[in-house]
Amino acid sequence: MSKSMNRRMFLRGAGGATLAIPFLPSLTSRAFAQDPQPPPVGQCFFAVSTDHGDLWNGNLYPNDNVLIQTTPYAGRDVRFGQLPTVADQNGNVAWSPVLTANAQKMTPGLASKFNVLRGLDIPWRISHHFGGHLGNFAGNEQGVLPGVCGTGFTVPTIDQFLAYSPSFYTEADRTNAMTQRSFCVAGERGSTCDMSMNHTAPSAGVGSVVMQKAFDQNWALFRYLFQPASDYFGIDSTIIDRVKMRFDQLKRHPRISRGDIVRLDQHVESMFEVERKIQVSQAAQNIPPRPGTDSNLYLYHHSFPHDPHENALYCDLMTDMIALSFSTGVSRIATWPNSIRFSSALINDWHGQVGHSGFGSSVAQDWAVVYNQGTFEHILVGLAAKLDGIQTHDGQTLLDHSLLMQTSEAGQVTHHSGCVNYPVITAGRGGGFFNTGMFVDFSNRNTVYRDQAAVLDVKPGLALESPGLLYNQFLANILLAMDIPVGEWEHFTEFSFDGPQRSTPTKGYGYFHVDPHRAADYALAKPLMSNPIPVITGA
Repeated sequence: MSKSMNRRMFLRGAGGATLAIPFLPSLTSRAFAQDPQPPPVGQCFFAVSTDHGDLWNGNLYPNDNVLIQTTPYAGRDVRFGQLPTVADQNGNVAWSPVLTANAQKMTPGLASKFNVLRGLDIPWRISHHFGGHLGNFAGNEQGVLPGVCGTGFTVPTIDQFLAYSPSFYTEADRTNAMTQRSFCVAGERGSTCDMSMNHTAPSAGVGSVVMQKAFDQNWALFRYLFQPASDYFGIDSTIIDRVKMRFDQLKRHPRISRGDIVRLDQHVESMFEVERKIQVSQAAQNIPPRPGTDSNLYLYHHSFPHDPHENALYCDLMTDMIALSFSTGVSRIATWPNSIRFSSALINDWHGQVGHSGFGSSVAQDWAVVYNQGTFEHILVGLAAKLDGIQTHDGQTLLDHSLLMQTSEAGQVTHHSGCVNYPVITAGRGGGFFNTGMFVDFSNRNTVYRDQAAVLDVKPGLALESPGLLYNQFLANILLAMDIPVGEWEHFTEFSFDGPQRSTPTKGYGYFHVDPHRAADYALAKPLMSNPIPVITGA
């Protein structure tokens, strides 16, 4: 090895990005071989979502014959079993039509780090929403519940809560490595991310809850993560200090209102964040080179809306950027509300023709499967494979220190009408908190809801559902895996007409609600919403 080698080696990714791997002292000089081990890796979090839902059980979940074990919990037998890891005759690991990936990417070792979870419920009609994926259940275009204004119940999504938790990024992270607390990949040609929301002054937890900035191009995302000062056009710490001094003078003005003080505090907070990013980027070393391929080569090509191959190539470039971010520590939280359909036909009215079965239920279902399968293979599995190829200080992989998850807007019926089960697929062990390699059904089969019984003839893959555990509990388990103390987040209540200040306190993450006629079915699960979930944790 050359003596001039940097203290980091880089693995070139398939899309031209560079994925950082830990420095390997034994491969350089003897002097380097005496260096201490690299610092421990912090946990990483990634969430990808699809819209509409309307995925029948028979197309999304593995066959129930996998569920050969049971354990009692909350008044039901939780059923579970191991996911198969061997490729089929087509060269795929195929747990269901949606959960299918090429075995060259989904190796047996990688497959053992996934979970498929059924019976984590949003037990009311959440309708067309964008916030429920990550706990902002009031992030709903039509109001959360009849007669209840959702505005009073909007909260930061869990990725943003993590990003600003004092327990997630360490002081060393904030001063030496992390340039962006979190980032979003746009669904397709977008600049905002409705899946990720936070206060306008997130550190103080004040201001309106707004959508976050998003990136649909890998080079722009690279600059955001690795060259953040380039966006500030010559602003330096001296200028920032002068601005903050002026703000301090204004806050002492006798005529200033309380509302204007809040506005000033929000602006000062953003100035502090700009200052921190400038300082970190100025001190940064071993910044990787910019990716060699511009993702716009695919995104803005005329055939992109109906070319699954170009869709996959674009996703490969963007997951390269996520892996690069996590491996270097510049950011360890990312979200992606995916609207790339992976379809071979140009479908201009996806909402009507597919989401609401304008093509007919069976044809629409086929396209919904294509959309969600592509998201699974080319985003969730693609990113998981890259993280699993990056070794960490303790001999594990970056995937072992991460939690990746995929959800859809609704369950088996668009807008979650008559549904309770909310589908969740995960990858990674979250730093050892999660057990993996399983299909788990948390639903109580002693009770079967017959809401969809009348449509089983025209939707043959749809299955009648049973009440499960609450999705609020799964969100709480994400925070537990990320080492966020319960005292930071256990402050939610029930939805009520009186607003959150006069509502009954509950546990878990996110405001609580259940359809009144089903409340008794969730009575045993409700008090457990802050507890580790059985089977997939050590509980």
